[in-house]
Amino acid sequence: MKFRTIMWIITGAVAIVAMAAGVAVFVNRYLNTKKDMDYIECECEPDPDVTFNDAE
Repeated sequence: MKFRTIMWIITGAVAIVAMAAGVAVFVNRYLNTKKDMDYIECECEPDPDVTFNDAE
């Protein structure tokens, strides 16, 4: 094969990897962060009867 053909193959492989990374960033940023997290917020003090010393 010619050097030019090898460079086109390498360029194509790099382009495919770059597009896959771009799609992954798009999915992660725009579709994954739309989840609604149902956290329960509590402004209470820790229970003084419960101690977390050593694992039993």
